[in-house]
Amino acid sequence: MPPLPKEINKRQAQLARFLRKKGLDAALIRYPLHIFYFSGTFVDGHLLVTAQGKALLLVYRPYSRACEEASVEEVVPFRSLKALPGLLRDFGIKIIGLEYDRLPVKDFNRYQQLLTGFVLEDISDIIWRLRARKSPYEIECQRKAASMLAEALEGALKNFSPGVTELEAAGYLEASLRQRGHPAHTRVARWTQELAYGHVLFGNNATFPAYTTTGQGGAGVIGFPQGPSFRKLYPEDIILIDYAGWCEGYMVDQTRMFSWTHPSQKVYAIYQKVLDLMQELEEMLRPGIYAEEIYNQAQKLAKSQGLEEYFMAHGSEKVPFVGHGVGLEIDEWPPIASGVSLPLEAGMVVALEPKCHVPELGVIGVEDTFLITQEGAQRLTFFPREWKKLGI
Repeated sequence: MPPLPKEINKRQAQLARFLRKKGLDAALIRYPLHIFYFSGTFVDGHLLVTAQGKALLLVYRPYSRACEEASVEEVVPFRSLKALPGLLRDFGIKIIGLEYDRLPVKDFNRYQQLLTGFVLEDISDIIWRLRARKSPYEIECQRKAASMLAEALEGALKNFSPGVTELEAAGYLEASLRQRGHPAHTRVARWTQELAYGHVLFGNNATFPAYTTTGQGGAGVIGFPQGPSFRKLYPEDIILIDYAGWCEGYMVDQTRMFSWTHPSQKVYAIYQKVLDLMQELEEMLRPGIYAEEIYNQAQKLAKSQGLEEYFMAHGSEKVPFVGHGVGLEIDEWPPIASGVSLPLEAGMVVALEPKCHVPELGVIGVEDTFLITQEGAQRLTFFPREWKKLGI
């Protein structure tokens, strides 16, 4: 079911306050996920939120469903952009906020041509800031997503055995997730990147570089060069599973390590160091600390533990982050990355994913999703971190 009207109305009021603070008359929201966030429904259309808090949904399609689901003052059939200038003038709107980071250049140029006489400004940062701090409703959704993921993973692992391919193993987990309500889609904030459910990767297949900025790669298949492939599981392989749970659009991100037999001493030693590093990083998660401080400390710890060569990939493929925000999208605000001088706030939800890419072995690491509170971090993902041996 869509979010409760009280939740949606609160978001609209928060957006209106930011608009007034920035001196804008209204926000004209086009991106469907943001329309959902501020109205409770997905449409092809526009959501107009004024600085006084009035919300008007202009719907191309589907009109009937929007009437049932949207928590707005009015839902209006809207078939032609040519009518937009007149509608805005009727509301006395002159200064309009648009999502510059979500508008293709062609669409942005169209708005500029239509809205001559209006002032257009960017509200991308406003929306990111609003979405970064989660409400009790959103946090509860993420707790349920973590439960879904834990239950599905536990149920799927019994089907893993030597000879199974990465794609087959992924299918067992994904079927288990689907049975629990997962829609088979993982939204990613970076529009140039794609993900399916997640990654099930065997051995050094996990170190295959992908064009996505992720904690691991995977050979994938032709046309989708990342994630699971036809690579078979061998008894000595290490297994990395990085998947997202889902509830009412909200996600959590989790990585766990497995093997069919006992991992080698080298693998297990690296994993124990990663767990120690993770423990120190999660203790840093508190309001006021800057995202880049956590990233810089991760680099220092990796170096002190002798993991620097492998940490967050190796060679030219290294990635400049150790975590990210999680909510309606994976990799949303805030990034826990180099150069991000953004303080964490209570209510933010972030994932930390320290991982080591060891060419001859695979990717060894862990990932959990945390809620930032005034007292520190609460871990939302709860599947045990202990290395699990499947064939013993």
